[in-house]
Amino acid sequence: MQTRRSRTEHWRESLAEVRDRGGTIECTLDGEEGGLTWRLRVWSLSKESVVVEAPTAFGHPLILDPGVRMRGTIAIGQNRWDFSTEVLSSEGDTLQLKAPSRVRRRRRVARTDLGPCPSGLKLRPLPSGMTGAAAERAWVALASGGEAADPALVRPVSAPPISVQLANIGVGGVGVIFEASDAALAMRRGGWWIEGDLPGGGTLVASAELVHRHLQSDRRLYAGLSFRIGAGQRQRRHLSQLVEEAAKRLQYTAA
Repeated sequence: MQTRRSRTEHWRESLAEVRDRGGTIECTLDGEEGGLTWRLRVWSLSKESVVVEAPTAFGHPLILDPGVRMRGTIAIGQNRWDFSTEVLSSEGDTLQLKAPSRVRRRRRVARTDLGPCPSGLKLRPLPSGMTGAAAERAWVALASGGEAADPALVRPVSAPPISVQLANIGVGGVGVIFEASDAALAMRRGGWWIEGDLPGGGTLVASAELVHRHLQSDRRLYAGLSFRIGAGQRQRRHLSQLVEEAAKRLQYTAA
């Protein structure tokens, strides 16, 4: 307990530790219907600012407007400390954030503080050996068919869907919440088929790999899913555009 209290009080030393080891902090644009999170390398610190690498969407740099509010997270082992900040400047490959005045330790997962996402997502377990190429072909079929295209005709799996809450959209995947009754299903190995409408518009169709999970005190389970992308570039551009549009929408609400 003393160590946790010490890190909370001496957060600047913790940030310096992250910088010195070439580590990253999480930077999040929050919104009522979800959030967008990046893990950004810390370049430098001062009393006034924290300079990190610029956020990207699948390799494309994103410019954030000055004054946009963000949530920063310092991770040391299994512990996390949140702080409020705002964008001071964003240009080239750097993002300058206002230095926090204080940090607060939080529970293992805070993304559920965003509340339920009205649209949500549907997950289906993929058969063993399924690759990102299947999602690429499915997305091309949907895009070619326009709004009338039926995902049921192109999805590569017929298993019943599992409804999950969208917690955040990351640059390489999504964070979702499994209800307690479905938490055991998230323990399986292998890929997942993702399908659903995103907050503010846009349809996500992709395959993904579950890369980390945390069981919460309410028995619901937070899971991070990393996109599997085929060799083609159309889906990569599509996902990049979804992230860019999400960032623009969230900036308006976070300014």
